[in-house]
Amino acid sequence: MMWNEFLLIVLFSLGAGFVTSCGYFALFMTVGVISRIVQFTHTAGRERFYENLVITGVTVGNAFFTFTPYEFLPSAVWVVFSVFAGMYTGCFLISLAEAVKGIPVFSRRARLRTGFVIILFFLALGKGLGALFYFSS
Repeated sequence: MMWNEFLLIVLFSLGAGFVTSCGYFALFMTVGVISRIVQFTHTAGRERFYENLVITGVTVGNAFFTFTPYEFLPSAVWVVFSVFAGMYTGCFLISLAEAVKGIPVFSRRARLRTGFVIILFFLALGKGLGALFYFSS
């Protein structure tokens, strides 16, 4: 591989990492993962630090999987990676469950007495059709 091709791959992977980290960061802020971590740890002054960790982690993870050095990593690195991946999944799912708790509040404030099942059905149908169209092409 020539140096210019290598530099182009590095540029694309860093750009993809930046875009991916921005998407993850927007999702985290929408769901409230970082604010939940700050709330439970009582570290409101370190919120910017947590945000930077998320962006850095996604960018470094993207570079790792772009250049595939994971085949040569020792088992201890995989154990540490698995622990942090589990922490990420747990925090994300807890925050997502907190966001889902807002559905009953919305239904009460919007005074939905009937038709809620139909709304949920069409939400699920739209999600399923969207996934079908996305993955079939």
